Amino acid sequence: MQIAFRALEREFMSKTGNKLLITCTYRSPEEQQALFNKGRFGDTNPIVTMLDGIEKKSNHNFLPSRAIDVAVLIGDKVSWSSSYYWPLVELAPNHGLVSGGSWFKWKDFPHLELA
Repeated sequence: MQIAFRALEREFMSKTGNKLLITCTYRSPEEQQALFNKGRFGDTNPIVTMLDGIEKKSNHNFLPSRAIDVAVLIGDKVSWSSSYYWPLVELAPNHGLVSGGSWFKWKDFPHLELA
C-alpha cells in the first residue's frame, strides 16, 4: 500500500501541483463503529461511512490497513472540495489502487484502497 500510495502521490503532485496528506490508515472496530454512528440514531451530522466495522468491515479495519484516507493540500490549506479529488479517480488505477470517488453508489473522494 505504501509504495503504491507514494507513486500515486508523486504523479498527483506532478499533474495538479497539489500535495496529498494522509489523514487515516488503520481504524479499530470501535473507531469504525463511532464513524458509522454519525448521521444515524438521532445524530444530525452527515453519514460518514456505510460500514460498521463489525458486521461489515472497512478496508481500514485490517492490519496492515488496505485503505487510507487523504486530504488535498492547496498551498498549505486542506480542501475537501470534490473537484480537487477527481484526479485521484483517474490516477489511482495506474498504481493498483481504487479511489472511493469512482464508486457508483457512495462517493468517498478522500478514500484510496488496494484494488
